[in-house]
Amino acid sequence: MKFFKELEGELREGIDKILNHPFLRRIDDAWLDKNQLQYFVKQYSIYCKHFPRFLAAAAANIPDDKTRMPIVENLWEEHGEGKIEKSHRILYNNFAASLGVSAEELNATEALPTTRICCENLLNLCHDGHFIESLGALGPGTEFFTNEEYSIIANGLKKYDFLSDEDIEFWLVHISLDEDHYSEMLEALEPWAKTLENRYLIKTGAKKAIDLEILFWDGLEDNLPGK
Repeated sequence: MKFFKELEGELREGIDKILNHPFLRRIDDAWLDKNQLQYFVKQYSIYCKHFPRFLAAAAANIPDDKTRMPIVENLWEEHGEGKIEKSHRILYNNFAASLGVSAEELNATEALPTTRICCENLLNLCHDGHFIESLGALGPGTEFFTNEEYSIIANGLKKYDFLSDEDIEFWLVHISLDEDHYSEMLEALEPWAKTLENRYLIKTGAKKAIDLEILFWDGLEDNLPGK
């Protein structure tokens, strides 16, 4: 649909700020030492724990099954399709453990103010905002470029000789899944994108999500230990 192609182009400036963010470049260049990787792992765990809550909050506000379906499927996959050992939180904990960070340490992590603002605002958007705005945030504002973003992270992590593909399964799984998530979400959104009001909501949600993610990465860069 022409609207979504134009929106993707409009969002590209903000997306490129994320994909070329100094902190992501540090990961891609394998610049971070182990202590700094642990810092990253702890802060990203907070976003990781919030993500299924974003999906669940959005799903609760969607009025029909067809529109809700891609969110439900995404939520099901986030929970390992019923296999708890494949839950994305478990996969993330495994990744953290490979860097010497326990689940207890993740749970005790204090969020940076920027991490907290990002997660709380996204959750509020999905919980209290219009469902079309939340789909704009989760679709064009997130899933549209997650494949690119996680590919950068995974490629950087592969450069560390103490990390195996099994250790970074969390990132690799999303690379294979998120392109489908986006196309399915667009298919569900397309019937709603026929009015100017709904297009505005989609665009607003997408831009909010991207701005909040830039804030998240800015916080990690600004507070990076030992920089």
